[in-house]
Amino acid sequence: MTLSGSAAATRVTLSYLLLILPLTSPAEADENFFFKQTVPRLEQSLRDGRTVIWTLPNEATQYRPEKMTPVMKAALKAQREGRYLDALSQIDQAGLQDDGSTTDLLRASLYLQGGQPEQAKSVLAPLRVHPALAADAYALSAMAHLQQGELSAALTDAEHAKTLSDSMLPAMALSYALQGKGQLADARATVHALNASQPGIAVTLAREAELSLTLDDLVAATHLISQARTIEADQPYVVAVSGLVWLISGQTSAAKSAFDTALKRDPEDAKALMGLGLAEVRLGHTQAGLQALQAALEADPDNPLILTYLGRAQQQLGQTQQARDRWRQAQRADANDPTPWLYLAQAQLQANQPVAARESLRQAQARIALRAVYRGDILLQRDAQLLQSNLAETQRRLDLTDLAFQTLADTNDYRAVTLKDQAEILQGVRFAESARRSLVLQSLFNDAAGAMPVSLDVYGDGAGETGATTPQHGAVSGLTAQLPSYNDYGALFSQKAFLQFDGVVGSNNTRGEELRLGLGSDTLGLSFAQRQFASDGFARFNELDNSIWQGVVQWRPAGHTQAFILYENYHSDRGETILPADPLFGSNLAIQDRSEVTRLGLRHSWNNGDELHVLLSRQRTRQRIDFEDFSVPPITFSQESNSQATGGDVQYRTQVFGQSLQWGAQAYRSQLRISGFTSNTLQSHQMYVSAQGQLSSQWKIDWGMGWGQIWNQIPGGSKVIVQSWLPRVGIVFSPDPVSHLRLAAWQGLGINSVGNAGLAPISLAGIVQTRPGDTGKRVRAAALGLDRQLSQDWLVDFSGELRTIAEPFADQVSVGQTAFSLQRIHNAHVGLHWQPHQFSWAIGLSGEYEKTRNDDRVTRLDSLSNQALRAVQLDLRWFVNPTMSAHLKWSRNWVVGSQLVPSTGMLSPYADVYNQADVSVVWQLPKNKGQTQLGVRNMGDTRFRYIDPDPLSPRFSTGRLVYGTLNFVW
Repeated sequence: MTLSGSAAATRVTLSYLLLILPLTSPAEADENFFFKQTVPRLEQSLRDGRTVIWTLPNEATQYRPEKMTPVMKAALKAQREGRYLDALSQIDQAGLQDDGSTTDLLRASLYLQGGQPEQAKSVLAPLRVHPALAADAYALSAMAHLQQGELSAALTDAEHAKTLSDSMLPAMALSYALQGKGQLADARATVHALNASQPGIAVTLAREAELSLTLDDLVAATHLISQARTIEADQPYVVAVSGLVWLISGQTSAAKSAFDTALKRDPEDAKALMGLGLAEVRLGHTQAGLQALQAALEADPDNPLILTYLGRAQQQLGQTQQARDRWRQAQRADANDPTPWLYLAQAQLQANQPVAARESLRQAQARIALRAVYRGDILLQRDAQLLQSNLAETQRRLDLTDLAFQTLADTNDYRAVTLKDQAEILQGVRFAESARRSLVLQSLFNDAAGAMPVSLDVYGDGAGETGATTPQHGAVSGLTAQLPSYNDYGALFSQKAFLQFDGVVGSNNTRGEELRLGLGSDTLGLSFAQRQFASDGFARFNELDNSIWQGVVQWRPAGHTQAFILYENYHSDRGETILPADPLFGSNLAIQDRSEVTRLGLRHSWNNGDELHVLLSRQRTRQRIDFEDFSVPPITFSQESNSQATGGDVQYRTQVFGQSLQWGAQAYRSQLRISGFTSNTLQSHQMYVSAQGQLSSQWKIDWGMGWGQIWNQIPGGSKVIVQSWLPRVGIVFSPDPVSHLRLAAWQGLGINSVGNAGLAPISLAGIVQTRPGDTGKRVRAAALGLDRQLSQDWLVDFSGELRTIAEPFADQVSVGQTAFSLQRIHNAHVGLHWQPHQFSWAIGLSGEYEKTRNDDRVTRLDSLSNQALRAVQLDLRWFVNPTMSAHLKWSRNWVVGSQLVPSTGMLSPYADVYNQADVSVVWQLPKNKGQTQLGVRNMGDTRFRYIDPDPLSPRFSTGRLVYGTLNFVW
C-alpha cells in the first residue's frame, strides 16, 4: 500500500509527528527540530510485561531487506543516525520504485522504535498474506504485541513467523516472545540455532550473549560477545552488551570504555550513563559514579533500575535519607521489582531496625518470581537465597538464632554465601561444632578466590569465647550478593574486606585475638586466619590456651573448575576432669594437643548447575596428657600418643525433577599409637544419596538414604564392627509465609572424617543433626519444630527432640561381638518473642527442659548417670540508635541428677538452683568498619552444678567476667 504526491508528503509529516512527539517536548516540536540530527533510544521499557525493567532494544524491531536499493540503504542509514524525517522521505521514495510492501516493513520498524505499536499493526496487517514478506510481518506484529503486553498473541505470531522462515527477524521475535513468557532457555536455544545456521551476524551473537547472562552462563556470554565484536565492534547494541558482559565478569575498565563509547554516540544514553556509574563505583570512584547515575536519571526520570542503584550509591556515601527516597520512587515506578525493597531492608538493618527490615524483606520475597523475564532459574534461586540470608540476619539480630539457621536451611542452596552464613550462626549454637566445620569446608568449594575466611573456632562452638558467644557481624555479614549478575548489580557496591581483626579482653586473665586476611584476583587467591584464646579458668586444670592458624590457596583456572589447598595448624592446652564423682579413680587432666590438617579440594561445575566435589584430607596429631588424681598429695603420671588419619570424600550435586540431589561417598582410616600400648586402627565408610525439594507451595521434603560401616581394631585384639542402613526424612509444612512446621527422623553413625568435617549434608529440614559426641556411634532421633509469626509484633517457636545414642564397645563375655551402651536424651524448648515495630526493642521469654539418661553398665568419663535441667530465660534487646544496642539475658535454672561412683557402684545425687545474667552493649564503628562490645557475664550466681554431656561445649561457665571485644574491618 503506497501514497504518492501530496498525499505521500502528508503521510510522512503526520505519521512522523505521531512517531516523534511522544519522545520530545512541545517546545522542540517545530520545523527546525525535524531537520536536526536526533539520536534514537536504544531500547524501550515493556511496561505491561511482568516488570518494567524488561526492555526491548531497537535492533529487535529492525527490518533489514535482503535486497536493498541505494534509496533503501540511505533510508536505513538515516534511521540509524536518528534523521527520522530523512528516513521516512527515503522510504517513501523507495516505495515509488516497487509495490511499497518492502518499504512498509521499514516504516513499521520506525513506528515500533517510536513506541507506536497500533500504527505498526495497521501497516503490517495487509503484509501478513504476502508470500515473501509474511514471516517478517508476523515477526514485527509479535513485537507490537509485546510492546502492548499481549504476551500470548506475541508468542503466537512469533511462532508462526518462525515456521515461515528461519531468518533473523523471526528468530529474534520468537526469542523475545519466549522471554516474555519467562522461557529464557528456549529463547537462547532459538537464537543459538540461528547463529549456528547463519554465523557472522553481530546483533544475533550479542542477543545470544545477553540471554546467556540471564541464565548465569558468563563463559558463553564472554565468548559470544567477543565473536560479535570481531564482526561489528561499533554496532550500538553490541557495544551495550559488551559493557554489560565486562561489568558482570569483573573487567571493569573495559566496561567503562564500552560505556564511554556509547556516550560518544549519544551523551544522554540513560543506560550507558548508568553502566558508567556502576563501573565508576566498582573502581572505587563512588562520587563519580553518583554523578553518572544522576545524569542517567535526568535522561530517563522514571527508570526504576536507575533509581534503585542511584539510591545504592547515595547509601554508600552516607546519604541515607536520599537513598530511601530513591528506593521509594523506584517502588512506585515498578511495583513488581523486589530490589529496592531489598536495599531498603539492608539500610534498615544497618540502622538497627530489624523488625522494619523483616517487613521490607517479605515485600521483596513476594516479588521474586516476577523477575523471570530476565533471570533464569539459577539466578532466581540466587535471589531467593540472598533474601533468605538477609531475613536470617534480621532474626539473628532479634536473638532468634535457631530460627535464623532454619531460614537459611530452607533455601536448599549450597553456595558460599549461604554456607558461610549458616556456619557463622552455628558458631553460637550448642552442639553444632561438627556441623559448622562441615559447612565452612563446603563453602570453600564455591568461594571467590581470596575471600575473607570465616571466623575460626578454637574450642568447640565458642566455649571459652568469653563474652563472644554470638558471632561478630560487621561489614562482612553476607548481606550483599556474591557476584553481580544480569539486572542485579548490588555486588558492585560491596567493598571487599581485606583485613579483619577481632580482640577480646576480660577479667581472670582472659584474652584473645583473631586476624583474618583475604586477597586475590578472580583466578588466584590467598586467605589467612589466626586465632588465639587464653583464660585461667576457675578450677584446677581448667585453664585454657588455644591457638590455630589456617592458610588457604584457591585457584580457578576456568570459570567451571576450581581447586583449593588448606593447611590448618592447631595447638590446644586445656584442662578436663574424668570421673569427677569418684575419689578413688577420678583425675584432673592437663591435655596438650598439636594437630595439623591438610586438605585438597577440587570442584567442577556445568552450565546446568551440576557440580562435582572431591576432597582429600590428612591429619596428624601429637598429644600429651598429664594425670593428677584426687589424693593428697596427688599421684601424677603422663601419657603420650600420636595419630594420623586420611580420608576422601566425593559428592555429585544435580537437579532432578525439581529437587536438589546429592550423591556421595566417604572413606576414612586412622591409626592411634599410645605409649606403652598397641596401636588402635579405625576405618569407616559411607555411601549416601539425599535430596531436597518443594512438593508444592506449602510442602518441602528433605530425605536421604545411606549405608555406613565402622570397623575398630581395639588394643588386645578385640574388634568393634558397626554397620547399618541410614534412612532420614524431613518435612517442612508452610501453610503461609509466616508459619513453619518441621518434622524430622533419622538414623546415623556419626561417620568419622578428617578434622571432623565431611561433605555429607548436616541438617535435615533445618534441624541440626550431628553433635561432637556422635562420632562413631549409632544415633536414632526424631525432632519437631514449629514457629509462627502470630502478628507483626509477636512470634512463637517450639522445638523438641528424642534421641537415642548407642555407643559400641567390645563385649568381654563374647569377644568379637559388638555390644552397645545406650544414652537417651529428651529436650524441648518453647519461646515467645515480642518485637513491637513501633518501638526500638525486642523481648523474648523462653523455657527449656532437658533430660539425659545413661546406661550404667558402662562407666562414663563424666560420671553422669542421669540429669534433668529446667530453665526459664528472659532476653531483652534495645536498639538505642543506629549505632548502639544493649542486650540482657537472665535465666533461672533448676538441675537435679546423679553421678555413678565406679569404685563403689553407688549413685551420688546432686541438685542446684541458680541464676544467670549476662549484659552487653554494642557500638557500631563509623562507616560500617566493625563494632566494639563491653559486657559482663555471670552477673548472677557463680555457684552452680551442671554436667553437660559435651565437655567441649559447656552451656554455662563459672565465675563473673567483665570483658571487652573489638571487631575491626578494613
